This record gives sequence, structure tokens and C-alpha cells, in this order.
Amino acid sequence: MNTIKHLAREISIWARSIRTVMLGRECVCCHRPLAAFEKDICTMCLSDLPSSFTWVEKDSPADITFWGRTPVEKVTSLFIYKGKYKELLYSVKYRGNAPLAIRLGKMLGEHIAPEGIEIIVPVPLHPKKKRRRGYNQSEMIARGIAESLRKRGSDVSVETHLVLRSNFTPTQTRKDRIDRWLNVRNAFVINQKRLSKLSTPSASPNVPLKILLVDDVLTTGATLDACASLLHQAAQCRISIATLAYVP
Repeated sequence: MNTIKHLAREISIWARSIRTVMLGRECVCCHRPLAAFEKDICTMCLSDLPSSFTWVEKDSPADITFWGRTPVEKVTSLFIYKGKYKELLYSVKYRGNAPLAIRLGKMLGEHIAPEGIEIIVPVPLHPKKKRRRGYNQSEMIARGIAESLRKRGSDVSVETHLVLRSNFTPTQTRKDRIDRWLNVRNAFVINQKRLSKLSTPSASPNVPLKILLVDDVLTTGATLDACASLLHQAAQCRISIATLAYVP
């Protein structure tokens, strides 16, 4: 009986593999056909993912990005933004691949210490851009991180209404460091009503909020710095940062 079940399972896997090739499912990174057991990224590309290892370095290059700026306790990025792996961000941002954003968020969450996080705040999109894209990729990443942390016993929440986008800003992709900073200087506001609810826990009111700020990619840090600065001005908090990718 077990032999029959095993054979049936093998036939099912091969059938799905054939269907995968026929339907044109391909790896986001290398565009090779995916096997039936693979999803979005092939096993080879996944094993070669250029990890940033920011989680094992005390003062990683990602951490140094914020030195002399807004106080940030730790920056964790999953991989280095380079080569074919740029396609991961492109798929998440422009091809509507929200499930991939969640999956990568879970992978990122495995490298984040859960004891230092109470609230996960995704960098917000302007409502107009969110309607056009269909979702906020940073929110999907944040939800993946939250799922990973909860599996490790952490009671975290994803707060999508704490930091709001007040101005519609052009894409940062082709801007230099100064232009990126100017582009987001007044782009965000704090939702004071939501903050007041979060800032009055049952514990001492002097205990800082432990916030993880999430975005898709860290380049100059202008967007994250703008959000973190507002949070520090509005409340007593300790801020860490998490991004899928890091641009050296």
C-alpha cells in the first residue's frame, strides 16, 4: 500500500512538472522553468542568494548608512541588490507578486531578533500609488516578517495607520542622494490618534515603543530616515530597520 502511495505521489510530482513547463512557470531570477515543488525561485537561485549577512555583523555597512542621522538600533537586509536578484524586487513592486513579498518577508524575519520588536511599521505608499499597484509591497514584506516572528513566540502587530504618506512623490529610482532626501523630506506624517493608543500600554508609560520599520530596499536610506525621524520626534521609541535588499 505504501509503495502504491509513493508511486502515486511521484507520478503527481512529474505530472505537475510537465504542466509547469507547458504553462511556462519560470524562476523570477533566471527565468528557467520551475519544477513542481518550486515556487517563484528555483532551488539553484535560492541557494545562491547573495545574503547580506547584516544580522551577524555588529556594525554592518547597512547600519553605517544611518550613522550621524536618526538613531537606529539595527538594520537587517536579506540580500544584496545585484545581478539577476534585482528581479525579485521588480516582481514584488511592479508585477503584482504579493505572495513573493510575503515569502521573502518570512525569510527576512528568520534573521530578526523577536524580543526587540513590538510593532512592525511598513513604509507607506501614497493612496494613489497604492491603488495603482494594488497593494503596498512593504506591507506584504512586514506581514511575512510578522508571521515569522509569531512562529517564534513574539506577539507583534503590523501597524499600517501609524505613519501615513501625505505627499505623492516621484519614484526614487533615478535620483541621487540629495534629491532622494529632498523628495521625501515632507512626504510623511504621524497619525497622532493611533500613536496615542500605542503609547499607553499597561506597562510604565516611560517604556519606549520597540518599532521595526520595513521597506523593500535600502539605498541611501532617505525614505527610512524620514520615517524614523518623525517617529522619534513623536514618541519615545527604539527603532530597528528591515529591508529585503541592500544596495552597497
